[in-house]
Amino acid sequence: MLNRDRAWLWYLLVGTVVAVAYIVLPANQATNWIFPLVNATGGIAAFIGLRRNRPRNRSAWTMLATALALSAVGDIIFAGYDLFQAEPPFPSVADVLYIAAHLLAAAAVVRLSHHAGRDSFLEAGVLTVPLALQYWIHIISPTMHDQGNALAVLVAVVTPVSTLIVLFGALRAGLSMEMRKMPARLLVAGMVCWFVPDAYYATASLNGTYTAGGWMDLGWMLMPLLLGAAALHPQMPQLNVPLHVSTNILSVRRYLVVIAGVLALDAYAALSAHGVARLVGLAVLVSATLAAVRIRRPLRDMGRRATQDALTGLPNRTELLRRLTFALAELPSDGSSKVALLFCDLDRFKDVNDSLGHEAGDRMLVTIADRIVATVRGDQDIVFRLGGDEFVILMPGATDEDTDAVAERLVTTFTEPIVIDGVELFPSVSVGVRTTDDFQADPAELLRDADTAMYQAKSGGRGRAERFDDRYAAAASARLRLDTELRHALVNGELLCHYHPEIDLVTGRLYALEALVRWQHPERGLLSPDEFVPHAETHGIIGQLFEQVLDQVLTAQDGWLAEFGWRPTVAVNVSPRQLNDSRLIPVVLAALEAHDVPPSALILEVTETALVDEAVMTGTLAELRRHGVAVAVDDFGTGYSSVSRLADRHWDALKIDRSFVSDFTDDPAREGVVHAMIALAHALGLRAIAEGVEDEPTLAKLRELGCDAAQGYFYTRPVGASDISRMIAVSPEWSGSTLAISG
Repeated sequence: MLNRDRAWLWYLLVGTVVAVAYIVLPANQATNWIFPLVNATGGIAAFIGLRRNRPRNRSAWTMLATALALSAVGDIIFAGYDLFQAEPPFPSVADVLYIAAHLLAAAAVVRLSHHAGRDSFLEAGVLTVPLALQYWIHIISPTMHDQGNALAVLVAVVTPVSTLIVLFGALRAGLSMEMRKMPARLLVAGMVCWFVPDAYYATASLNGTYTAGGWMDLGWMLMPLLLGAAALHPQMPQLNVPLHVSTNILSVRRYLVVIAGVLALDAYAALSAHGVARLVGLAVLVSATLAAVRIRRPLRDMGRRATQDALTGLPNRTELLRRLTFALAELPSDGSSKVALLFCDLDRFKDVNDSLGHEAGDRMLVTIADRIVATVRGDQDIVFRLGGDEFVILMPGATDEDTDAVAERLVTTFTEPIVIDGVELFPSVSVGVRTTDDFQADPAELLRDADTAMYQAKSGGRGRAERFDDRYAAAASARLRLDTELRHALVNGELLCHYHPEIDLVTGRLYALEALVRWQHPERGLLSPDEFVPHAETHGIIGQLFEQVLDQVLTAQDGWLAEFGWRPTVAVNVSPRQLNDSRLIPVVLAALEAHDVPPSALILEVTETALVDEAVMTGTLAELRRHGVAVAVDDFGTGYSSVSRLADRHWDALKIDRSFVSDFTDDPAREGVVHAMIALAHALGLRAIAEGVEDEPTLAKLRELGCDAAQGYFYTRPVGASDISRMIAVSPEWSGSTLAISG
């Protein structure tokens, strides 16, 4: 039984043998029918391939199969004239069918290559335009001056023009497809075999030198055989121009194709001229040939630099995107295989560069590149280096099992030690896996998804593989949107301060106001700091946010000073990330000076996680306190500070977190913890401030335990500066009932 995967090859071989037999056998009534019968098989084979392979671009292949069928019908009509020894009219029905076949074939290759980029259009034009000029001089212009009837002249002109269109479409498709695939080679070769005999026939007909049955007729028979074989080939469904045009580097191969075509046209023009014109043409041909040879090596070197990583010799990002576009285009329509990207990033590679130097790091990267290449599926997969310690594996025609196996080898067999300058290093890699069977997927988005999955692998513990999940993309998209909107908010003044009073439990008066930032989002309304401050910290804009809050606080203080003749002390939260920023101290001091505010009117609140950094305590915090700015430890008890750190006395107050204060009156153990915290603060000479006070029993118990100040909803919720002004106006003594009524 004939192997279906080899049917195209047997069809091509048998058809070629029959076509050659037509040329070498003596012409008679029987052998004359070989020509139309061979040509008729092209359309039949194309329709069979269309039905069997079910290509994604079905319309293009349908047009091509129909074109072959129309051309075959025209051949049968002419064979009928020969059978009855009748002279065919010109133009005949067969001529009309030939023209329709040309136009349909042109439409088919245009359809196949309609996503092709500008480069392939220009390169096909470089070959076609000079040929079109030759056509005009030697074929079209003489035909138009023929004294025949207008219809005959029109048909005679349209035929070579449509042939040129077929050639242009074939060249454009060939220059934009991945020519490694056999169907692409068969398709382009078939189109060229359609054009060359047509060009010869048009010229020979004008000169009166054409005779049927010559070797040029072999090209007409090879055309349907090659196109039919392309349709029957099992890789035919993968014959697609990428939907996403990649960066096209003019490779040496493509350069030679274009230049060879131009030189062939120059040679034809020189040999068809006479006298001095021929000598000039030959001189131009020799000069162009020398220039083409001279530029070949620099072009090859330029292409290598543009597509290859200099350190490892692996292809680079540009080449990755190009190969990925073709891999997507070649995806089968039945979803039987996928394209996979494995984004690999070395863990803690920066430590190698910092400790051993960049030269040692480069040597390690070369070794790592060799190890990654050793883990893939031989020649099926391609390893790329994007830069730094980032590598990507492209796996065309992969299954989930294939990608899992490669990812497993990467994270498990990758950890053999590497010795660099006598130092034994144990590398590990985090891998992000992204697969797709969608030929319309965007290459850049797939790469970004794989990168996102890799970062998920790192955050999950490093030295592991993580498969991309849509939730990652949604989270990444949300972070990107939040970052953009928050930066706009900083520019547009959408951030505002609310103030939460801290009341002295001995005098009942205001001890301080804590400034709490809010974001008046134009679409989502008023947002709490938990929804955007962590993002500001991790994305490097917390300093800008702090500066805006500080300016608002000092401006509000200016207003209260003007209205009431006194400036309430305000506490502003400082991120632990800011405490290592050398700009913090000058920013604070400059703001105080700009508003003519005494440092004692400002308290900076830091969470106790900052206490673990000795440089922060002896540097930033100590310097601020030397300038008179008070420092309070916020959310005490929720971090991991030690009593020895508290004893260093680089702060002025200790705020007991609400998680300890809430409902502590009904829990002796929790009450004991709060009592101990208050006693600890007093022993260190610090004020004890309780957060989360929501009722009178809690407030009474805190007074009983000797707490210095309290803050919570029992007094008021955080409110704007104008509400604080009304509260101050109502009562200088901030009792719970008064504040609740005024709020």
